[in-house]
Amino acid sequence: MTRQGIFLAHAAVAPISGPARQAMDAWSESATHGQQENLEIWKRVRQTREIAARFLGCDWEEVSLLGPTALGLGLVALGLSWKPGDEVVYDPLDYPANVYPWLDLVRRGVRPVPLKRQPGEAIRWETVQAVLSPKTRLVSLATAHYLSGLLPELSRIGPELKKRGVLLCLDGIQTLGVLPTAFPEADFLAADAHKWMLGPVGAGVLMVRKRVWEQLHPPLLGSWNVVSPEFLAQTKMEFEGEGRRYEPGSLNLPGIEGMRASLELLESLGRESVTDHVLGLACQVREGARKAGFHIYGGRDENRVITSLVEPRGGWEPVKKRMEEEHVRLSWRKEHEGKVLLRVSPHASNTVGEIQKFLSLLGTAD
Repeated sequence: MTRQGIFLAHAAVAPISGPARQAMDAWSESATHGQQENLEIWKRVRQTREIAARFLGCDWEEVSLLGPTALGLGLVALGLSWKPGDEVVYDPLDYPANVYPWLDLVRRGVRPVPLKRQPGEAIRWETVQAVLSPKTRLVSLATAHYLSGLLPELSRIGPELKKRGVLLCLDGIQTLGVLPTAFPEADFLAADAHKWMLGPVGAGVLMVRKRVWEQLHPPLLGSWNVVSPEFLAQTKMEFEGEGRRYEPGSLNLPGIEGMRASLELLESLGRESVTDHVLGLACQVREGARKAGFHIYGGRDENRVITSLVEPRGGWEPVKKRMEEEHVRLSWRKEHEGKVLLRVSPHASNTVGEIQKFLSLLGTAD
């Protein structure tokens, strides 16, 4: 994936894969000859929907090719027909893209209800259940927390919400491409390609289940998602079918090409094999860091690919200097109580030897 140093920051903005670069280069070459759109491109757009659907466990018609994640989540927030007094449950400790769309609904008479949990604590069904009410319309969660990597208890949360008729929206950017991200009870899921999918920034997917199409009105309209024969505006609007329903205009074709190629690469490697390999590397990171005296943000849950280390008494500067000198790429993030975290997020291209090198440079927490 990268030939310069060791890249351990896939939870941030990852390098695009070799196949992604080749696919985007091929599109650019075609585009210089007046072929930004052609029959072959549209075939590959369909293929992109199909492979994304296999990762998401949905029908290809339920996949809209839209990024970034914030756009997809925003479309859900804006497209539902809210009533004054409706409640939406969100995680105030989540990434801003999955917080602001729900807070903004106050303008429409909706009451945003925050989950109550401590930083670094996993979201269980009981965490969600405690804030539900008869007025709850939707719950929005991340499939993995961007700092701790902890996974919410979706195997319980999803069915329980479905029994109650509550919609479930997911930010899937921190699992799609590395961990299983097929959740049958999820009504909506948005994810950009630039992390674990190894695609370019700005390309992404929005999954909207057919069962909720009538509930989610497309909030952005144009000639691509409204039937417009001969590109003529009509007096009566009829929405296109399939994923086009939520795509208002021209698609990000070079980005989609890169995303498709990277998803094909990950699929060819075997999704389970990728997951097992990366979980193994993440466990190696945590075991080595604990032996060196570091505290793991989020406790001892091992079923995660993101590992964040809490800042030691001596600070991170000596560690950062050693990592930069050896060209080891990491993420440094502040958490909600003010601690600076060192976030480590390896992927399929990383090796046991690279993790050993990282741990040797990490040193001890003394």
